[in-house]
Amino acid sequence: MMDDQVGADPFGSDNAAESRAAEPSRTPASAGTVDLGAPLYIAWQITNECNLNCLHCIEESGPGKAFPDELTDDQVFRALADFMDCEVPYLSFSGGEPLVHPRLFEMVDYVCRRGAQLKVETNGHHLTPDACRRFKDSGVKAVQVSMDGGSRETFNRMRVRGDFDRMIQGIRNLREAGVTIEINYSPTSFNIHEVGQAVDLAYQLGADSFYTGKTMYTGNAVKTWHKMAPTDEQYDRYFEDLRNKSAQYAGRMRVAFHGMGLVEELRYRLDHPAALLIVLPNGLVKLINALPFVCGDLRTQSLREVWANFQRAWQDPRVATFIEDMATDPTRTSELHKWVFL
Repeated sequence: MMDDQVGADPFGSDNAAESRAAEPSRTPASAGTVDLGAPLYIAWQITNECNLNCLHCIEESGPGKAFPDELTDDQVFRALADFMDCEVPYLSFSGGEPLVHPRLFEMVDYVCRRGAQLKVETNGHHLTPDACRRFKDSGVKAVQVSMDGGSRETFNRMRVRGDFDRMIQGIRNLREAGVTIEINYSPTSFNIHEVGQAVDLAYQLGADSFYTGKTMYTGNAVKTWHKMAPTDEQYDRYFEDLRNKSAQYAGRMRVAFHGMGLVEELRYRLDHPAALLIVLPNGLVKLINALPFVCGDLRTQSLREVWANFQRAWQDPRVATFIEDMATDPTRTSELHKWVFL
């Protein structure tokens, strides 16, 4: 569900990219990746198909938007076996919407059975009681749900084809099944004032964590930016509200937000790459989701080969140049899907 730009994997699916940077940067990877034989975290967008068509979707996913060359079943499970043989400890499945992938639960079972920790990122609309029980029985670490609004009106405006009540029921089903719940929130001009209300709702629903950050100018947001971009003043109030909520829920629910600007974060990553790979639905591997650079192809390369190239690719001068260009032209983020192979 790398559809909104916020969330728990770095610069991942949802559009609040800065909060996505937060969790992986807490891993030991931030101290350096040179001595690691494999990544610590793989964030896999398992399909670009989605039941929704959201205004801010970083991946431009939606109904009928599956890549024509998405991995076959054999390629999917060969890649998973490679990841597990390399002892990757942490994975996330997102999209698109991962619950529309026909082999999702087999993939979940395989990863958990092999001992890795797994998070599933979803828009919440397919979280039936049976699906939630299957996640619990498989042993997923957490399910992250996008709640982009503290009310039905704002949520449904943001998530075209979405249904606030159905998303809320999905979260309740997770709680009933005993699955750890994380909430993801992408701010826009019309929902940014509701973040305190959304944090309160997340706590009432039994969430363990609430993640957010700034929404990126990329994917569907490029086309809808005039409708949804918050002002600097709105962001100032937003982060103040979040600081207050973080203090209010300290020890009860983690309220995580990332205040560093995108360019500053990427400059840091030049010298401190997170031990994370972003895998696209067709097996291509991105250096990081907030950049257009591709460092491997799991259809033709092993994980260890891709990982070695990942480490070299961060030193490619084109990466630093692109980041510095972003400092003077923030709209360069609109080019994230014009892949550049390193």
